[in-house]
Amino acid sequence: DLSRAGELIKVSSIAVHSAVLCSRFEQNFAIFGTFSKFIVGYDTREGREAFRLKQHTKSVLSVASSDRFIWSTGEDHALSCYDRRAGRLFKRIKFARPSSAIQFRESFLWYAGYDGILRCFNSEMQLVGKTVCSEGEKITGMSIGCGATALATSGVVRVWAPTLSTAEWTQVEMGATAVDYKGGVLMGGGLSHVVSFYKYNN
Repeated sequence: DLSRAGELIKVSSIAVHSAVLCSRFEQNFAIFGTFSKFIVGYDTREGREAFRLKQHTKSVLSVASSDRFIWSTGEDHALSCYDRRAGRLFKRIKFARPSSAIQFRESFLWYAGYDGILRCFNSEMQLVGKTVCSEGEKITGMSIGCGATALATSGVVRVWAPTLSTAEWTQVEMGATAVDYKGGVLMGGGLSHVVSFYKYNN
């Protein structure tokens, strides 16, 4: 129960030897993207580093994962897909601008770019759809939920239908560069040092 945060105890730690810029936590496994271009996998059951991958030529900005793949984006403008079963790079796609927001959900990888475009890839890394969400404004945060898609762009959180529909539901001015949406609650935080929570007034 995180409401009793004072009772939390540290159970393990890992020396990554670089600034951690992004992370992904799976059951019994954690994945980090670092400033020094590495993707680090950490086995929380055994308390040890499981792998260290170098898929980018510049800092790693975001990571996502499934049972088969680890995806990552970097300041080198690349989207990298590593095949965990084969132990090698599966595919690499280069974009004109980078992304710091990717998420895997229900067999699809969602890629929110600094060009303001939300792209959707299937499990074979084929582009299956895209929509312009904020032309000319970079998307800095994203949360794909079963009820809505929330995107942070230039301090404004835009809430969309949970598809590639071009119908935007609403906008919230909250100065957010990072966003999450779960259980009908929208959370955003940014450079203002304030985290705000919103929910629909039904």
